[in-house]
Amino acid sequence: MPNTKPVGVAFSDPELVSGTTITGATITGTNVTGGTITGATLSSTTKSLSNVRSGFSNTQQGITIATTGNTDAFVIVPADGVLSGADFSGANALAANDTNYITFTITNLGQAGAGTTVMLAATDANTTKLTGGSALTANARRSLTLNGTAANLIVVAGDRLRFRAAAIGTLANTVGFPVYNLTYTVS
Repeated sequence: MPNTKPVGVAFSDPELVSGTTITGATITGTNVTGGTITGATLSSTTKSLSNVRSGFSNTQQGITIATTGNTDAFVIVPADGVLSGADFSGANALAANDTNYITFTITNLGQAGAGTTVMLAATDANTTKLTGGSALTANARRSLTLNGTAANLIVVAGDRLRFRAAAIGTLANTVGFPVYNLTYTVS
């Protein structure tokens, strides 16, 4: 290849301009600026060292959980992913009780609002029952148990999720300032 540089400038590799294709190259480092990479596979290590999202979360404050009936909060999923965690926290403690308790559920209502996909395990672990559940501690995080069916945890950007606290019987007290945090991974 001839040297196309002006006299006095040493021969160099061709400039990389828009549309240039590089085959068989190894790229090291953690940043790509102003470029597009297509057909590449990123490892989880690469994702964590870059600005590629490897996960995200939704946090929603609901209304006070009443002593009877259902109390709902809703979130809209911002991106495609897989539900990987669900947490609850409220400002008031609630004692465990096998007759008067809360059952927590999350339902994926989908894009049209008519979905019925159950995202939490339908077990006593997601209740405030004395047997199998646990009491609520004021201002403490409570991790909830996810559904064991992987397909039930897949979300699409724009899905509407309903987080329900269902009071069974009559609770000893309300639970104020409930906060729901849902965590997702991106594959």
